Amino acid sequence: MSVLLAIALTTSTFAASVPNAQTSCDALSPDGLEHHETLRIDRDFGKPEFDLVVDAWTKTAAPGELADVRVWWVKTTAADQRSPMSTRAKKYVEIEMFENEADAWTIELRGDRKEFRFEVEVDARGRAQVFTDIVTAEGRTVRHCRATTGNLRARRLLGIPIGIDSLSVECVDDRGRDQRGHAVVRKLRR
Repeated sequence: MSVLLAIALTTSTFAASVPNAQTSCDALSPDGLEHHETLRIDRDFGKPEFDLVVDAWTKTAAPGELADVRVWWVKTTAADQRSPMSTRAKKYVEIEMFENEADAWTIELRGDRKEFRFEVEVDARGRAQVFTDIVTAEGRTVRHCRATTGNLRARRLLGIPIGIDSLSVECVDDRGRDQRGHAVVRKLRR
């Protein structure tokens, strides 16, 4: 389950404006950028005061364009302060980001031989949103569902977390209906 954290980002003059260090909420919207918290992912393992968060930034001068997208920690007991992944976390999770278009990026989150894929897109109102495909409890696949919350569940052995089991997601489908299920997972070879 030991995987290095690799983040492949398109170089942006704006990305350098957002600190890649412990950052308070009031520093998340530097000049020229608007911050969007697009998805918060709770976990059933590790320190309960830390969640994963997908943040995105749009350009103030061009609100339909993404300037940066990040997956990092949010400390709920410290006014939602952000911080980059630790060295320890990098042993378990690999994150890659790809800019597809000015208003659409892809995030691939890998761990424990599983891959989850998310699309970050700017909507017609200039808000960044996260979309993913899910499978409901009834086995129905819902494509391009706008994620509102996530919960990363550990695979356990004798109650001890040893890997990633699943990522449950609540989302809104293209007809505006609330949906719940597991993010589609792609199994990776060893």
